[in-house]
Amino acid sequence: MNYQFPSVSLFTVTLLTLLLFTEITQAQVLNVERVRSDSDTTGWVGELGFDFSLNKYNDRVIKTGGQANAAYFSDLHQYLLITQLDLVNVDGNSLISNGYIHLRSTFLRKEKFSPELFTQYQYNNNLGLRNRVLGGAGIRYTFLDRPNLSGRFSTGVMFEHEEWGLGDDETVENNLIKSTSNLVIRGQLNPQTSLTMIGYYQARPDRFFEPRATSENQLNMRITRNLTFRVSFTMTYDTEPVIDVPNLTYELKNGLVFSL
Repeated sequence: MNYQFPSVSLFTVTLLTLLLFTEITQAQVLNVERVRSDSDTTGWVGELGFDFSLNKYNDRVIKTGGQANAAYFSDLHQYLLITQLDLVNVDGNSLISNGYIHLRSTFLRKEKFSPELFTQYQYNNNLGLRNRVLGGAGIRYTFLDRPNLSGRFSTGVMFEHEEWGLGDDETVENNLIKSTSNLVIRGQLNPQTSLTMIGYYQARPDRFFEPRATSENQLNMRITRNLTFRVSFTMTYDTEPVIDVPNLTYELKNGLVFSL
């Protein structure tokens, strides 16, 4: 059997182009909603991904990496494991890496209101982030649930410990309590093509209007039953970055995703 790439309408291409130039994540905010799936069945699901991306921090960064994600669905709950490791080339003369692991439990996953618990470990040598450990809890609200369109809003609170290396053996440590909220809209443009739009807002309670805000837009085009071509564009605005990087950063990524 011969497989062909799915055709994409002019509307889809135009919409993607607009999103690439007008929407806003970088690796400071882990986007759980990007890899979360909602299954009508029980059991294990997962995916393996390989990608290439171009980033702009203070330097131009070319990145190759891989991801392995798994989720288990019981009749009532969902358990999610997200991992990623990237190899990074900065201006063609150095090779560094970053990665993370994230664990999340969503209880009563089919209800309108679903409590959540999560924990995460992360590092990013490109940004100077030596270690970040966090844990928190929240609630997810499903406000739109149609066959080809869904919408969910999540909000919660988390404790975050992070260590930054600023050079010359100088280290900055932060222990912060933050609010974290996100809004996600998923739509099926045609049987082979889907679009996901996600926004994150994280801030300290005493500086609620000085956030780290993120937006990501992701287009998935299914090639075969198990193979998908994925394009995503993300941007983050950090009001007060710990290190000397621009307030606004971006990442353009494309790659192949194998779903189990």
